[in-house]
Amino acid sequence: MMRFHFAHILIALFVLAGALPARAQDAPTLQFANKTVLNVDATALDLKIEDTPPREYPHVNYRSQVRFEDGARAWAAARFALTGNSVNTLRITIRKGDIIEKLLPVKKGIAGWFTKDQSAEYDATLDLEVAIVDPSGKVLSSANGNARGTQTVIEGATEADKQQVWARLVISSFDSLDAELQAQIRQVMSQYVH
Repeated sequence: MMRFHFAHILIALFVLAGALPARAQDAPTLQFANKTVLNVDATALDLKIEDTPPREYPHVNYRSQVRFEDGARAWAAARFALTGNSVNTLRITIRKGDIIEKLLPVKKGIAGWFTKDQSAEYDATLDLEVAIVDPSGKVLSSANGNARGTQTVIEGATEADKQQVWARLVISSFDSLDAELQAQIRQVMSQYVH
């Protein structure tokens, strides 16, 4: 009969922690440029995704450690504080959130041995709606924003390099969208957002 001591259990936990998938350990932290918090007269937050991109090439959002839905959750948590002063819901709808890969031409042959070209371009698109919705589902007020970003990677980029690029595209998309939405939210949704 085997006897396990507390030390053996701790060693096993440390070994298992080292074997966790890369997604859990290496996922970048989402930090946004604007730290302003808006108080919203609502009791709940609802995230809705209208358009899920295909899980096939050239779409790569599904392969990213940080997806647009992750960005939307983090952005909502950083941007909005629910006051509970009404029975309404703050609904954030991702109408479109996708990253598409486009392969770029690279030099072949001897000339290609001595140069490193940009081998792929990633085009990120984000279309988002922020709305105050009453308990019956009626939209009381809403603001819409769009963002687009592009970034390339050098020939020979690893999967980890690509993951960093995709994460930066998600974060920069929310930063751009946030800049566009700030004034609109304060103006159009002023009855519910303070």
